[in-house]
Amino acid sequence: MSFDYTKPPAVTMSRDRARRLSEEQRRQAEGAAVAAACVVMVAVIPLQALVLMLVMGAAHGVFAAVPAIGYGTSIMFILGADLVIGFVRRLFRK
Repeated sequence: MSFDYTKPPAVTMSRDRARRLSEEQRRQAEGAAVAAACVVMVAVIPLQALVLMLVMGAAHGVFAAVPAIGYGTSIMFILGADLVIGFVRRLFRK
C-alpha cells in the first residue's frame, strides 16, 4: 500500500469531541422519536373518535337509553379520556 501525497493528512478527532458528537446524535435521534410519537398520537385521535362514535351509535340502536353522539362530541370524549389517563399515569409513576 502506498501513501498518497496529493491528499492532506487526515485530521484525527479527539475522544471528547467524538463523544460529544455521538451524544448530540443520540439526542437528535431521541428528539426525532418523540416528535414521531407525538405525530402518531395526534393522527390516531380522529380514528379513535370515529370508532367511539360508531360504537355509541350501535349501542344507541340496541338500547334507547344510550345517547347517540356526533363526531365532534366523540373527539372531545377522546381528548378528555387522554387527559385523564395521562393524569392518572403521572399519579402512579414511581
